[in-house]
Amino acid sequence: MTPSKTTGLGGFDVPSSRGSPLRSDASALNIGVLHFVPTLEVFPLLADPKMYEPNTIDLSDQGEREYWLKVLSEHLPDLVDTAVASEGGTEDAKRRGDAFARAFSAHLARLMEEPAAYGKLGLANLLELREECLREFQFLDAYRSIKQRENEASLAVLPDLLEELDSMNEEARLLTLIEGVLAANIFDWGSRACVDLYRKGTIIEIYRMSRNKMQRPWRVDDFDAFKERMLGTGGKQPHRHKRALLFVDNSGADVILGMLPLAREFLRRGTEVVLVANSLPALNDVTAMELPDIVAGAAKHCDILRRAAEMGGLLVDAMVNPGDGSKKDSTSAPLMVVENGCGSPCIDLRQVSSELAAAAKDADLVILEGMGRALHTNFNAQFKCESLKLAMVKNQRLADKLIKGNIYDCVCRYEPPSVSQM
Repeated sequence: MTPSKTTGLGGFDVPSSRGSPLRSDASALNIGVLHFVPTLEVFPLLADPKMYEPNTIDLSDQGEREYWLKVLSEHLPDLVDTAVASEGGTEDAKRRGDAFARAFSAHLARLMEEPAAYGKLGLANLLELREECLREFQFLDAYRSIKQRENEASLAVLPDLLEELDSMNEEARLLTLIEGVLAANIFDWGSRACVDLYRKGTIIEIYRMSRNKMQRPWRVDDFDAFKERMLGTGGKQPHRHKRALLFVDNSGADVILGMLPLAREFLRRGTEVVLVANSLPALNDVTAMELPDIVAGAAKHCDILRRAAEMGGLLVDAMVNPGDGSKKDSTSAPLMVVENGCGSPCIDLRQVSSELAAAAKDADLVILEGMGRALHTNFNAQFKCESLKLAMVKNQRLADKLIKGNIYDCVCRYEPPSVSQM
């Protein structure tokens, strides 16, 4: 199968927030469009789109609403500092930072008094609102330099991790890969607890600490069922997945030491892998535009990733060693990248890019990673195919409400296709 072209921007050239207001009553608050890809579609693998509700937490509850509005308000000073620094700390950047803070604070105050001011309110909407406010004041990628620094640090230690993984048997390697995804998901600049950790150690120190503490059973632990599906049981070999969609989360260790090694495992088994990432920046989330360079950096250390990236159009064949016969490997499969159609830490699967919708039609596994896409939204989503939701909970209240657990507890939720689809 020839991979489709999957590294474009889905129909827009320059990220811009100019356009029609999100809602008719939002014009006074200077809010533009939240979704930037002109053609948005329903994700075709949703089991029942009519019953699908992206938001997990009900913000119609006054206590929940007040708590999350307060969280966003308390995070605002750090976000302003980061945004201003991303623009060189100039006087103009400081003025725009102050204006952003005033505008977003005004939204939060209004929503505290009028919860339905902008329609049905969910946490995903609040996080989208914050990102859109940043764009309105021309902070297009507030965490750009932080992401670059963390990507470089993570790529430097990737070869040692891959060597460690390759020394293991299949069962140990699969467990270590899932542990690695969960451990690396600790890197989240949207979490107050994680920001405090960053101030006490380097990215690699935090990753190693997180991985060393990764012990089963996790708070939600379906690993054994996932392992049986991947490796089989009783000597029976399972059929391999045809295509896996991996919805990635943060830059740095999260994607490089967590999700890329997991993608590599699927590739070595002959499964096509599509990395699904944001169309526009949001916090320290990786974007579809950034992923090809990250994959190219990782491919320097791994023939599996290199071959797959070439097959998926992310690298040119000139990188191949002419004497390397591994391209003839019968299990070779492409690694591709698509944008998801949004610029938020969460995702509403009723509105995804046409590119993602097309890629999903051949997929039989969906992996949602991170708090935004697997917990704040889509925790209860049902799919026509198998799904795996992986995340570390980095907020105590969310841990209480969602899994009756504690901060830094982990979720590994594997589900077969929805019963209605079987």
